[in-house]
Amino acid sequence: MSAQHHFAPGDHRDRDLYARERVLNSAIIAADIGRGWEEYLEIFDAFYADDVEVTTDAETGPIRGRERIRELLFNFLAPLHVMVEIGGLAIDVRESPIPGTRRMRRIRPGQLI
Repeated sequence: MSAQHHFAPGDHRDRDLYARERVLNSAIIAADIGRGWEEYLEIFDAFYADDVEVTTDAETGPIRGRERIRELLFNFLAPLHVMVEIGGLAIDVRESPIPGTRRMRRIRPGQLI
C-alpha cells in the first residue's frame, strides 16, 4: 500500500535549490516504511532524473542511472519494511543539518543533493 504524493517532477532549474531540498526532506520524513517501500521509490522518481549519479564509500566508482539506484534502494528498503511489519522494529526519520554543508555549490541536473 502506498500513500499518494503529488510531486511536480520535471524541469526544476528555475526553482531555488534549497527550497527543493526542503521539499525532498519533508517528503522523506513524511513517508512511512511501515506502509511499504513504494513511497520512498516514488519520492526518488519524482526528485531525480534518469541519469542520476551517486557515489558511496562501499562502491569502487559512481553508480549511474535511475533503475540501478532504484534497485539498490529497493534492496535496502524492502528488508526494513519487513522488519517493521513483522519484527516490530521502530524507525524514526529526522532531518538534522550537517555543519558546513550549506556552502554554495553547483548541482548538475540529476545529481543527488
